[in-house]
Formats: sequence, structure tokens, C-alpha cells
Amino acid sequence: MTTLKPLLARNRSWALQKCQHDPDYFEKWIDGQRPHSLWIGCSDSRVPAEVLTGSQPGELFVHRNIANMLDPADDNVMSVLQ
Repeated sequence: MTTLKPLLARNRSWALQKCQHDPDYFEKWIDGQRPHSLWIGCSDSRVPAEVLTGSQPGELFVHRNIANMLDPADDNVMSVLQ
């Protein structure tokens, strides 16, 4: 059983709802992002940063990893911090 088709269908439905509510919704993000905060959190799918903080798109720059660790040997997390 594939999970891709239902995910794409929900994404399409979400995008249509956003456009119906605000026709310029996606146009607002064309000029790039300017988040006010960096959130380093766990990659656990049950704890999405935007939901936990009540943030809107563009408010947070999110880096997720296992156990929300800051390991200096991890190039990925270090690139986020630079």
C-alpha cells in the first residue's frame, strides 16, 4: 500500500483551502523567508514546532534531529548555526 497518493491529495486540498481563504497566500512567500527564531527540536513526528508554538509559516527556522542534539561533529546542525 502506498502512502504517497493520500499525502499528495491532502496537500492539494490544503493548498486549495489556503487559496480560497486568501488568494494571495502563496504570493506572500515569494520574496524569501525572514524567521525571527531558530527552533532546534526532536525529529519525533508527534512534536511539530509550528504546532507547539502556534507559529505561522515564516516565523520559525526549524532544524530537527534525533534528541534535538547540538553535536559539533554534525555538519548538518553546524551549518544551521552558522
